[in-house]
Amino acid sequence: MFKKTAIALGLLGAMFSAQAAIFNFNGLIDAGPEAGKSFSGQFSFADAALTGSGFETPALLSFSLNFLGQSYQLAGASGTPTADHQDGVFLGLSVQFASSTQSLVFSSGSFDLSDAYLHFTPVGGVESSGGYSISAVPEPSSWALGLGGLLGLGLMLRRRPAQV
Repeated sequence: MFKKTAIALGLLGAMFSAQAAIFNFNGLIDAGPEAGKSFSGQFSFADAALTGSGFETPALLSFSLNFLGQSYQLAGASGTPTADHQDGVFLGLSVQFASSTQSLVFSSGSFDLSDAYLHFTPVGGVESSGGYSISAVPEPSSWALGLGGLLGLGLMLRRRPAQV
């Protein structure tokens, strides 16, 4: 019975690990008329296809941004938004939004995320820009794996015969 349960939990964990990589990002505009304004959001992409070699641009599976009281979503982006990588190093996002009143562009860095920026330009106005940082969102499978390990340890200790 225990073996069947362990196998089922293992397969369930493998299923969850095949999910997309999900990341949060936060940034601050440090140049232009919007200097001092912050922005934040979340994006995901399928990282399983990354080889870690050469320039790779997996398409974003989801994207959301909150900036200047406006919400930007993947469906409103121009072209194909990507998460750019060079030899396994994350360079940043390539995402563009354009409307009759403004343009907003995420440009990836040259060598790493340190020179990746968000550029915001109202039509006929002056560009504002700022960098951003990312953090990974913990996968549910990591939590499940940890809880499964604690459960297994508890069962082993509970079943251990008392030593005299």
